[in-house]
Amino acid sequence: MNRRIILLLSLISTTFVFAQSVEGNITDKDNKPAVETEVVITKDNNKFTAITDEKGAFRIPLKENGNYLLEIIKDGVKTNSEKIAVKGNARKDIQIKEEPVVQKVEGVTVTVKKKLFERKVDRLIFNVENSVASQGVDAIEALAKTPMVKTSDEAISIAGKSNVAVMINDRLLNLNGQELINYLKTLRSDDILKIEVITTPPAKYDAEGKSGLINIILKKNANLGWNGSLQTSGNYYWGKTTVSTRSGASFNYQGEKLSLSTNLSAGDNYWQYYNDNYLTSTTNSYYWNRNSDNLNNYKYKSGNVKAEYKINDKNLIGINYNYSHSNPWEQSKNNSSRFNENGLVNILSDYNYRTSRDVHNATAFYETKIDSAGGKLSLVANMMLNNSDARNFSNTFTSDESIYTMLNPISKYRIYSGQADLEKTFAKIKTESGLKYTKIKNDSEFNFFDVNNGQYHLIPENTNTFFYNEENYAAYFSTNFKINDKWDAKAGLRYEYTTLEGISMNDNTSAKIKYGKFFPTAYLSYKPNENNSFSLNYSRRISRPYFGNLNPFKYLISNFEYITGNPYLLPSFSDNFEMGYVLNNNLNVTLYYNYNKDNWDRVQMVDGNYRYTVAKNFYNEDQAGINVSYNYNKLKWLESNVFLNGFYAKSKSYDPSIISASAGYSANINIDNNFFLNKEKTVTLMLGLWGSLPNRNGNTYYYSNASLYAGMKLNMMDKKLFLNLYLNDLLNTNREKGIKYYPTYNVDYQFKGITRNVHLSLTYKFGNNNVKGATKQMKFDESKRAGS
Repeated sequence: MNRRIILLLSLISTTFVFAQSVEGNITDKDNKPAVETEVVITKDNNKFTAITDEKGAFRIPLKENGNYLLEIIKDGVKTNSEKIAVKGNARKDIQIKEEPVVQKVEGVTVTVKKKLFERKVDRLIFNVENSVASQGVDAIEALAKTPMVKTSDEAISIAGKSNVAVMINDRLLNLNGQELINYLKTLRSDDILKIEVITTPPAKYDAEGKSGLINIILKKNANLGWNGSLQTSGNYYWGKTTVSTRSGASFNYQGEKLSLSTNLSAGDNYWQYYNDNYLTSTTNSYYWNRNSDNLNNYKYKSGNVKAEYKINDKNLIGINYNYSHSNPWEQSKNNSSRFNENGLVNILSDYNYRTSRDVHNATAFYETKIDSAGGKLSLVANMMLNNSDARNFSNTFTSDESIYTMLNPISKYRIYSGQADLEKTFAKIKTESGLKYTKIKNDSEFNFFDVNNGQYHLIPENTNTFFYNEENYAAYFSTNFKINDKWDAKAGLRYEYTTLEGISMNDNTSAKIKYGKFFPTAYLSYKPNENNSFSLNYSRRISRPYFGNLNPFKYLISNFEYITGNPYLLPSFSDNFEMGYVLNNNLNVTLYYNYNKDNWDRVQMVDGNYRYTVAKNFYNEDQAGINVSYNYNKLKWLESNVFLNGFYAKSKSYDPSIISASAGYSANINIDNNFFLNKEKTVTLMLGLWGSLPNRNGNTYYYSNASLYAGMKLNMMDKKLFLNLYLNDLLNTNREKGIKYYPTYNVDYQFKGITRNVHLSLTYKFGNNNVKGATKQMKFDESKRAGS
């Protein structure tokens, strides 16, 4: 009885002593509950703390009324700090700031800075805003400074693997190839908050692609208003009279409910390369050698419009439309010598290809918040229309005959998809689930004409119509949960069922394939303290063929040499394991292993007097390695990024007509140095290099390769005018050289382009620079399979 009285008196006294309190909700920059965030309230020498629950809520009882200092600490970083007056019970709802808090300690300004690298349970994060070297450039150049990422004017790769998908704010860009590169050049690094490198994508993303994903997170809209930018750039090539140019303009508007973004760009890209291809028999003296001089010109015009409308605090709708028109042109002159049982034949050939291509991408989305714990339902519909019409003229000359032909390939790609994604949090467990349906339709015609005296004569036996239809059904579920303060875990399972059919009308053949596969993912992370973090990941992926590799049409190099597709080409699968470690937020080390089954590549085959290139599934591959990324910024006048990847690769061919290259070790390195010439860091000198040791893949042995670059970057007019100057491939060493192995012959080849050039770009920004406009992008993974 006495104990109950004492307890009751204690509760009553506590109620009177702590008769006032502060309570509220903490949300992150996306208005989601900030779980397990520390709230600190201090007055004089008294400190009161609380940790937010799964809804981001907190409550702190106080002893007395008065003025207090309230601070928010997330992941060890102080994000918010403000003075509050408390009288009785007060309520304070706070959104975590993106920028670190600036404090003054004994007259010295101290900035609590975000980390440069962060390891989350399923991805590596590069905080672009904390890298001075990444400011004042476009998104392509910012990606080049991101750990494990390499970029060029043609492609983006992660740890040496190309065919990377790119997202903006967790939504996949429905662009590919040159269109993707052109769009990313319209984004400024000053608008980018961070870049996430996802080498083992979780279950919510399509299982397509072995290289991983890159997620570019833009800074959140901070102000109402508008802004715009104008960009222009050009490349001058040593010893060439032609230059490549690009111009663009962008406009962003942010209202209280409506956000708009639009950009226009036009370019005239010039490219020339030389290709030596020597096929030599290993059993006799036969050979087939070819030297080619190729000239390419890619003219394009493109535009993009994005709009978002905030119906209320819970509902958001939006649209996204991209259009591009291009006129790729390719010209080639070839000199071939063929020696076989029929004797020596010298073959001169040339071709002139001109294509007109129109691509439309459209997306509509709807998002609704279903609860206060961050639950969300998203509905998305996508459509892509890709129409191309080409006129390809090819001429072949031998000592016996002259052959003139014209090829007229017409292609119509149609891709439609719809998906629903649900995010729901139960206590400390966050779940994601969804459904997706995709339909792909490709109707292609290939008309083959002989040309005599300016007259075109259709050759029915060489003319073909190819129909391709594919349907994909997908469902996924994943869960993410925090075991304790140091351990996080995530696991998911995705199922995809695919039906496809390819019909070739000319030879009356068809290929029908049906398959269903599970794609599991699992992640585990351990963070013992602020300076160390560990992770362990697994994922299973699929790589489906591009449409161009399925189409059986013949693209002529000469009347005896051609490139064709394979309608029976199958997808390949990979199992990927990773173990990662981040030290002091600027050193990242990753151990990895992947097994690839039914890999495919283009191979060169000989059939009597004909030689052709075709895509085939023919090998499995094991690869294990380590990659290291390090950022050095201890000196005020220098920031350096170093990436090193070392690995062992072993391929095994199961096709008797193709021999795999011998297993072996290899490595590649990328070093990027930025020297700041003034205190404000608005004048920067750049010097960098990349290189790779000999490596093997499939039946190909690649020789070493390297390139050196230098440049200067100027930020002027209060960061409104940016000028970048690059000298690329200073020593003119960048080229691809290798050997392909077959049972009775080998193929030595070399590919050398005009990589030594001067690049100059100029960007002017006007208006309110804090306005970002509409920033959401929708997932549309299938669009990249159409090629460009």
